[in-house]
Amino acid sequence: MEEPVEPFKSECRVRVFDGAKVLDRVLGDLKMAIYEYNSRIKYTGFYLKPVHKVYKSPGGVRRVYEYYGRYWWRITRKGGKVRFEYVGASKPAKVEEPPDNPLEGLVVVREGEDVIVECSVYERFKTFFEGLKTSSEPV
Repeated sequence: MEEPVEPFKSECRVRVFDGAKVLDRVLGDLKMAIYEYNSRIKYTGFYLKPVHKVYKSPGGVRRVYEYYGRYWWRITRKGGKVRFEYVGASKPAKVEEPPDNPLEGLVVVREGEDVIVECSVYERFKTFFEGLKTSSEPV
């Protein structure tokens, strides 16, 4: 399993209580569009994922590092097995433009139903979390 890089560059962090529920709802809607898109581009051999997740349990607390964006994979078959090879975050030239990802650029650490977000990132995405309780997160 790949080790997560600490996603936060600044010392200002916000915990959004029950923020994971909001992200799950938005991602659920987005996944339908991504599934349809991946079906349309299947012939190219590429596959798009809207989020990359890395799982870790420091001190017994399960944390999920979530990076929202466009993550491209090449699908290969070898000996009857399907393999996914990471290509990068840039769209391959031979595929059509994918659907917009409203969460693109969002990086969170999920702890249960809460999410922890860097303050500057929270400011960009706070409309998604309107009405939810927040608190400053100690570094």
